[in-house]
Amino acid sequence: MHTLIGSGLDRWQECHWHLHQMESNYHEPEPFRFALNSFIRCAKEMPLVLRHDVQADPAARVVVKKHLERLEATGLFKVLKKRRDFIVHQGMLTLQSKGQIGTVEGRKVKISFPFPVYPDESSDDAYDRYKEECKKDSFLRGLGPDCDSAPALWRTWRIADLPDSDLLEVAFDAWTLLGQALSSTIMELGGEALDLSLPCRHSPGEVQVRVYSQHEFFLSVDGIDLAEEGRRLQEERARRRK
Repeated sequence: MHTLIGSGLDRWQECHWHLHQMESNYHEPEPFRFALNSFIRCAKEMPLVLRHDVQADPAARVVVKKHLERLEATGLFKVLKKRRDFIVHQGMLTLQSKGQIGTVEGRKVKISFPFPVYPDESSDDAYDRYKEECKKDSFLRGLGPDCDSAPALWRTWRIADLPDSDLLEVAFDAWTLLGQALSSTIMELGGEALDLSLPCRHSPGEVQVRVYSQHEFFLSVDGIDLAEEGRRLQEERARRRK
C-alpha cells in the first residue's frame, strides 16, 4: 500500500536525511543553515505531493485534508503559509541565536552563563574566543573549569518568526506532523502505520552542547600541563612515603 503514496514517502525520507545533517552540523553555521534550507524546501513540497498522490481516492483525500489543515496551523508550516518563498538567510539568525559557556562534570552541568556565540562563527571559534578572554580576565577564568570539570559551550539557533523554539526542534516537529499525515493516509488505504518513534534521533541536550578538553584548556589558558602535574604529584607523594 505504501507504493500508492510513494512520492510523499520519498520526500518524507529525504526530510529525515536533512534532519540528521542539521544535527551533525549544528555547531557549524553555514552547513547547518544549508541543511535547514534543504529540509524546508523538501518539507514545503510534501503537502502538494501528498495531495497529488491521493487525488484518485476520495476517502484518502479527506484524511489528507484534515491533517494538512492542522499542519499548516503549526510551527514551521504556519510561517511557510504566510511567506511562501521563506528561506533562512544568514542575517535572519543574528538576533535570535544564543550561546552559553560553562563547565560539566561527566554529564552533569556544574555552571553555565551567557556568552555570545555569533551566528557567523562556529562553536569552536567561539570557544577559542572564550579562552582568549579567560587569559585576560581572572574573574571569567575563575568561572571556568577546575581539576574536576571540563569546559563546555551551548548554542541554540532561532529566528524572529519562531522566537521561542530551537530550529532543530521545529524541524523535528514538522517531520513528525508530516509523518502523521502520511501514516493516517496509509492506514486509510489499507496499509500499516508508519514508525514515527525516531530511535536514531539524538537528544537536544547532546546536540546543543559541545564539551572540550580539560587538559587543552589548562595548557592553553594557564600554561599548566595537567598530565605532567599529575606525574609530579605522584612522584612527590612517593618520595614522602620513603
